[in-house]
Amino acid sequence: MSLGNLANLAIVLGAFITLTSVIFALHEYLRNGTLRRADDFILLRRRLKENETFRRICGLLDRDDPALATEPFENKRDLVGLFEEVALIMNSGLMRKRVAHYMFGFYAIQCYESTHFWANMNLQSPYWSVFRDFAEKMLIEQRDFKYDAKEYRL
Repeated sequence: MSLGNLANLAIVLGAFITLTSVIFALHEYLRNGTLRRADDFILLRRRLKENETFRRICGLLDRDDPALATEPFENKRDLVGLFEEVALIMNSGLMRKRVAHYMFGFYAIQCYESTHFWANMNLQSPYWSVFRDFAEKMLIEQRDFKYDAKEYRL
């Protein structure tokens, strides 16, 4: 084998190794992004389901209980804030709208439509615009809801 052929073989082999490394690095990068989004999603879901105050409020929302009117402002603000975090993650493209609806939409809609929940708060305040937009998107999603497992991937 001549020196020129060895040089060509080394170039081809080097290019193959580089291309393979780039493909593996890209695959790992995408996988880590998916894992990070899943972790963020799980933390949000846990905050909704494991927070005793949120669980109590969601129980009251299930029947639009008049006791919601006496629930402290701070508790309601924090629950609406959680839905706003979901909205921001969804709006940034890190969570699909269908997933947000499936996991958080029901209580966001219950909250949005409850007259008792908003008794000591102004739903029309500009401070709740992200929440209102999210709840309205969830209402549209609820109206069009059809389960397709492919659409519920993070």
